[in-house]
Amino acid sequence: MIDRLTCVLCPIGCELEVERTAGGLDVGGNQCDKGPDFAAEEVLHPMRNLATSVPLEGTESQMVSLRLSGPVPRDMIFPILAEIAKLMPEPPVRRGQVLINNVLETGVDVIATRGQVLTFNIPSTGNPPLVSKWGNVKC
Repeated sequence: MIDRLTCVLCPIGCELEVERTAGGLDVGGNQCDKGPDFAAEEVLHPMRNLATSVPLEGTESQMVSLRLSGPVPRDMIFPILAEIAKLMPEPPVRRGQVLINNVLETGVDVIATRGQVLTFNIPSTGNPPLVSKWGNVKC
């Protein structure tokens, strides 16, 4: 059976043909030396990275964006997403903060990609808000 892959390691985007043989893999279609390594990893041990968001504790509308600190095996993506879904970090959250250390024993951390603090919507009093010359609303 021949697998067809598009290599993403350089701008060329070669269409690779990968065939499993008794001696390993036979890779064709690559125009650079990166193609065979990419094909071997993708066919034998595919890895993926993940970015998503979760709600901040105390609110459903304010989200914290997060990502993994490195790639994980492709078959671990959904179990890791299930772990992340349980997460509701308390504010304030700092960029780079580790939210789950060594998620599911993969050696990879779940980290915040943007700082987030809890903000409140203040009901309008009917008066226009006071705005400084920098555009910040003052109460």
